[in-house]
Amino acid sequence: MKNEAIPISGEVDFARLLERLSDDIVTAPELLRIDDQLSDYFEKYSDEVGQATFFWDRVAIAVRETGRSRLARIYDQCEKALSLRTLLATIEAHKHLFDHEAVKKRVNPVNSSFAQRIIPGSHFPDPKTLNKDKAEVSCDDPLVKKLVLWRGNFGAHISGKQTLKKTLPDGALPTQEEAFKLCNRAFDIYNRYRSLFRADFLVKTLGEEGSTESVFRLLRAGLTAG
Repeated sequence: MKNEAIPISGEVDFARLLERLSDDIVTAPELLRIDDQLSDYFEKYSDEVGQATFFWDRVAIAVRETGRSRLARIYDQCEKALSLRTLLATIEAHKHLFDHEAVKKRVNPVNSSFAQRIIPGSHFPDPKTLNKDKAEVSCDDPLVKKLVLWRGNFGAHISGKQTLKKTLPDGALPTQEEAFKLCNRAFDIYNRYRSLFRADFLVKTLGEEGSTESVFRLLRAGLTAG
């Protein structure tokens, strides 16, 4: 990997990068889960959906494409973009942010008792793990390569060649299952370094049980009442 570290002045800047990236890491799988649910609900509530087919078709497209686009941002290969790739490069270039005293001072105002129990060196990134994580967010990884192909041909750009004549073989683009695998991978890698930096974790938000279906239940209730 080339030197793709994002220029930062210190821990405040690094914390900002963490927080911004966390938004996509949480939201991408949320949207992909809703995308999975919509087709079932469209069938189950076909009469209700039929009242505004054009609208619901557009909702499905927006949810699906936004979920994939956010996932593609997480694995963006551009050296100037904020992504897992450039975040790891930034960590490698600023390992002093994970020194014992730096972590202890950062954690102490939030959890002083835990800060006192931190073992010196325990929050310093392991070089072998860092190299493995860098490989798993690189375009050399088969799943990441599929996502980058989708972004370049259908997401951020529309391929003229692909439009005129199919050039990508079957299986070249990520399936929904593979997209979820990339979501889980991103979550694990991100949390590894968040926990080293600030001794806390990003929590997965699965959404309220039945929250998507509640919209369709309300539609049904409204039509029945009318």
